[in-house]
Amino acid sequence: MSEEKLKVFSRLDQLRTAVYGHPEKILSDTFLMKIPKHVYRFGNTYAIRHLDYQKILLIDAVRPENKEALQHFKDSGYEIAGIVLTHGDLLDQAYTSLDEIANEWDTTIYMHLMDAKNQSGAVEDVMTEPDALKAFGLKVYHMPGHTSGSIMLYTGINEGMLFTGDSAVGSPYESDEYYFERPPITNEQTDYGLIEAWRSFNEPVRHMLPLHGKPQFDMTDQQQADMIRNLIKDEPTKSL
Repeated sequence: MSEEKLKVFSRLDQLRTAVYGHPEKILSDTFLMKIPKHVYRFGNTYAIRHLDYQKILLIDAVRPENKEALQHFKDSGYEIAGIVLTHGDLLDQAYTSLDEIANEWDTTIYMHLMDAKNQSGAVEDVMTEPDALKAFGLKVYHMPGHTSGSIMLYTGINEGMLFTGDSAVGSPYESDEYYFERPPITNEQTDYGLIEAWRSFNEPVRHMLPLHGKPQFDMTDQQQADMIRNLIKDEPTKSL
């Protein structure tokens, strides 16, 4: 087996056996915090460390399993520069209100206001591409489909990382296969809208980092093309 394949399998084993909520370093200055199954597959929340080694940005990390990691980063001297939510379903999974989370960690929560529901006073609009995200090299993509305000985050760091939220669901951790699908969407027009959003995405992706399912690292150009092809197929995702 090649050294590259050994590295991939080693990283997969590390994530399969990861303790829920524990920060696992997956790439340079990038951490994954695994969470239990919720509706779909085992989940992933993320943290990106700023190059100044003083700030951390969290992605979707508001579940109860994330509290220990948040405390760990804080105790290690990091400023929590922000918490970005990729869609509104996470409001019901958060361990407390977004306002209390923001106050507890002295930070700001960013999401699309279409998904903010009654939390609009506790969050800032992620679509303004705030300076806190720009400092981490993050670009925001609006991906209406799973919810009206679903977003993805892309950065050229580590040769291209894409945090998909629920706009793409990865293969099960138990499987050795790698693939990505759209989430099940019952409304045909809404599903078509997500297909069109994926058609317009043209950034180079080396590492695909979903909220649900297994991440894929070190993708080739062909693997990215196959991934996009699967995400824009006319056939709906029936179940996960």
